[in-house]
Amino acid sequence: MSLNARNTKEDKLMRGNILTALMLCLSAIFFAGTVKAEIYDASNFSADGRKWQPAPTGHIPGKDNGAGTGSHNTGEDCGICHNPAGKAKNYVFTMSGTLYEDRAARKPLQGGEIILQDIDGKVISMTSNNVGNFWTFTPIGSNPYTVVGKSSNIPLYSSDANGGFIPADPLAPQTWQYKAWVRNGNNVRYMVTIPPVGGATILPDGTPDKNSRMSCSMHHAGLGSRGGLWASRKSTLPSYPSSGLSYKKHILPIVKSKCAPCHIPGETLTRVVTKSDNDGTTKIDYSKSLDFTSFAGSSVTASGTTWTKRGISDSGINSSMLLKTDGAILHAGGKFWSSGEPDYEALKQWIAEGAHNN
Repeated sequence: MSLNARNTKEDKLMRGNILTALMLCLSAIFFAGTVKAEIYDASNFSADGRKWQPAPTGHIPGKDNGAGTGSHNTGEDCGICHNPAGKAKNYVFTMSGTLYEDRAARKPLQGGEIILQDIDGKVISMTSNNVGNFWTFTPIGSNPYTVVGKSSNIPLYSSDANGGFIPADPLAPQTWQYKAWVRNGNNVRYMVTIPPVGGATILPDGTPDKNSRMSCSMHHAGLGSRGGLWASRKSTLPSYPSSGLSYKKHILPIVKSKCAPCHIPGETLTRVVTKSDNDGTTKIDYSKSLDFTSFAGSSVTASGTTWTKRGISDSGINSSMLLKTDGAILHAGGKFWSSGEPDYEALKQWIAEGAHNN
């Protein structure tokens, strides 16, 4: 081979490496965005303000667990009984639920940590027991600017005759709001929203139902778009071939397991729970207009609004997915894999083979 030919080949290789590096950098910027705050306090207590917040550290895991064995009714909505008017009114939980190994809720996970931080900055930590259950009696801080409702949004705060601010009733569980994380070893999943403990029920007299309690299991069960509350480092499939990876057989199961329910078709806006959500300044599309369950993307129209999202076939998107390892880039949904793990290696191999819709 001549020197010129070798240089030409090396130049092409170098240009290819530079292009790949540039694409990954741009993807990282696209996904990471700008970190809005390094100090998290009541001023940025919203889905948008806490989007990049890492899981709190420095506490003793499980420090806020409730007493008792709690080995009954795995996966059931604990709030049905453990509320001030329920069958278990002597044991009223502020938070509870069941943690699983996977989103399909096939097997409970023992020893996982569920971390909450409320608007006052208080960190609450629970660990799951041998049947995956966790619960606490620890009070959760009240958001004075709470808004409740489903079809209509009702502020629980008001103004007095002189125009002064009257905060929402701190005894109403609808005002007890938190940001949450689930940890299993180094694997951390972030809850995107700032949910309330109480439901949206308004009594005939116009006040919120103070007996209402919601556990994580009310929404995070095996069936449905959210799936079970889970945290595991196990691979999605038992094994993957060393070559010839299929999008339909191998990659789509990974995506449905670890990227949903955020990156799905249709509306994925955070719910209205605060004044800033209601005026539209802190609601976010937590899918970032990306549908990973579709190869080419999707377009869904509902209630007069069309949601158009890019799919996993975009090379910038599928390559940036590999960067969601060990904190390589910021991701509002947390970290799902590390380099060398089966799911990561399968995705990496599929991309290297051309990321085909096969």
